[in-house]
Amino acid sequence: MITIENVVNPQVVKLLDSIAGKMAELKHPPLDKLTPEQSRTFYKIARTYFQPIHVDGVTITNSVIPSSYGHDIPIRIYAPSNVGPFSVLVYFHGGGWVFGDLDSCDDVCRYISLHSNVIVISVGYRLAPEHKYPAAFLDAVEAVKWTYGHVESLNGDVNRIGIGGESSGGNLAAATAMYFRDEENIDLSFQFLITPVLNYCFDTPSYRANYLYNLTTEKMKWFWGHYLQKSQDGLEIYASPLRSQSFELLPKTLLVTAEFDPLRDEGSLYADCLTKAGVRVEHLHYNDLVHSFINMTGNGERAKQALVEMTTKLYNLHQT
Repeated sequence: MITIENVVNPQVVKLLDSIAGKMAELKHPPLDKLTPEQSRTFYKIARTYFQPIHVDGVTITNSVIPSSYGHDIPIRIYAPSNVGPFSVLVYFHGGGWVFGDLDSCDDVCRYISLHSNVIVISVGYRLAPEHKYPAAFLDAVEAVKWTYGHVESLNGDVNRIGIGGESSGGNLAAATAMYFRDEENIDLSFQFLITPVLNYCFDTPSYRANYLYNLTTEKMKWFWGHYLQKSQDGLEIYASPLRSQSFELLPKTLLVTAEFDPLRDEGSLYADCLTKAGVRVEHLHYNDLVHSFINMTGNGERAKQALVEMTTKLYNLHQT
């Protein structure tokens, strides 16, 4: 039940109403008729309504990771200007695995690097449906391996390498953390999961609430439909980390959820599973915000306050 405290922040509502008005003006088609190419066009138009936050004091370098699968993975490296070595965060953008790129998370990565005093390696993983599961996940694994191989030249600390991302990027981060726990001799120090996708399942209370703020249940079904090759793939733990039989030995975690988000409950359940397995977890929940609020920090003070708290908590997490 929504109480008087649990109402969407008015600045967020104003932004989403403006975007909805523009989409109606452009005659945005129903999702069942929307192609991925169209979705990327509408996404870029909607992004113009997100006011940038200006961040100085980080050095930015564009590069590529030559993957073992024969393609290059674009990356953007953000480094603080003070003395290292630094903790390193391998970061994956959101966008439902279908859209988004290095530019779409540029402001957030700048802010995280500066205010959490961490090197951020933002990864431009392959997108669906041109590259379906497990392509993005495999790129995430490649990015972590590359980071471990180059951490000293980046002025990073090999003992403080973490992984993180927002939404579908949070999904890739959580899945990759599980992979390195189980399959490789690489120890991740921490994970930073922002409103992550964690389970191919649509029957939680937050899904059934059918919130209409930014991300909807219908949109999530559309995203999953483009990401997976077949529905059975959604049962694999590298697609749905919440389906793992064990959560032990995963890295310490900062996990963020928002009240008016269909992904709210799977995020909370994941935090509970980690805690019960003995993993150190800090769970930040914002009862007046929506999915992707971290991209709205230039439009309102409430989202900015949340980002300030998140980056402060992240700094404390990777330092201890």
